[in-house]
Amino acid sequence: MSIETPRRLLLGPQRPTINLGDAIEASGIGARSLAVISAGWQEAENDIDDIRGAVGLPLTDLCLYSRTEALFREHEDLSRDYRARQDRLQQQQRLYRLRLKQLAIAARHTLTATGDAELLAAERRHALAQLRALDRHHLKRTASVHRKFSRAWNADTLPAIDEHRREIVGILDANDGVIITGGNIAVLLNRLSLFGMGNLLADRAIIAWSAGAMVLADRIVLFHDRMPQGRREPEVLGAGLGLVPGHVFLPDPTGRLRQRDKPRIGLMARRFAPETCVTLDSGASVEFGGESIVGASMAQRLGKKGQLTRVRAA
Repeated sequence: MSIETPRRLLLGPQRPTINLGDAIEASGIGARSLAVISAGWQEAENDIDDIRGAVGLPLTDLCLYSRTEALFREHEDLSRDYRARQDRLQQQQRLYRLRLKQLAIAARHTLTATGDAELLAAERRHALAQLRALDRHHLKRTASVHRKFSRAWNADTLPAIDEHRREIVGILDANDGVIITGGNIAVLLNRLSLFGMGNLLADRAIIAWSAGAMVLADRIVLFHDRMPQGRREPEVLGAGLGLVPGHVFLPDPTGRLRQRDKPRIGLMARRFAPETCVTLDSGASVEFGGESIVGASMAQRLGKKGQLTRVRAA
């Protein structure tokens, strides 16, 4: 079912707090039935009994992961090109990460340095500009890799993809909206892209959490301050679907973000501006009506001075 003003309901991780059912009921989305995209779960795709129990509505999984695996088995050249693309993207990410680390460290030190205010202001602007330039460069490079693959493999060049798309559209049209679960963000994004889901979902109500929320933004930012091998600088993975523009979504900030580290939080907010960095902890929710926030609970935004403030409806 298409709607004139698409609504997006974004949630935090569904563990330990499961707020999916209550959030859907409060929003009014999905009065009859919902489609599900659980491709990020990979082999566990379509294991949606827990979701069905939480929402109390009929659900139909689009099975994007298994559809892709079937295409790989039927078309070895598609599988070969797909894996070659992934190898290239992983190499690009490693090179980006090498350059990013030193620039991010330098920017943080520059932002916290003391001295002549006029000199510092110019150097801080330049340090931030260098970071942003690297992010833009990386986004451009990854987009180029994706475009090359998409030109070769799409619904026009491979009839089997078009057949799957037609089936997917039929399921979408029979439901009130779509649930997008968490899981592996790269796998989820790649499966969505293969079937051109950005266009298919543009006018539909969407409920998403964790990786499912991240993928709806213009760009996807990975972050983790508490990895066993040490902190990793926040990094751009690539372009998202762009269905909720103007925001970067950060699930599980309690587990992944050092929220008391103001220089780090402040740099992150400045670096990705004018997009707003929004945290989504377990139990949090943000509802968009078009591009406007119409409701929010427990979600926070990162501030340029390192503070976190509650997200409120416009």
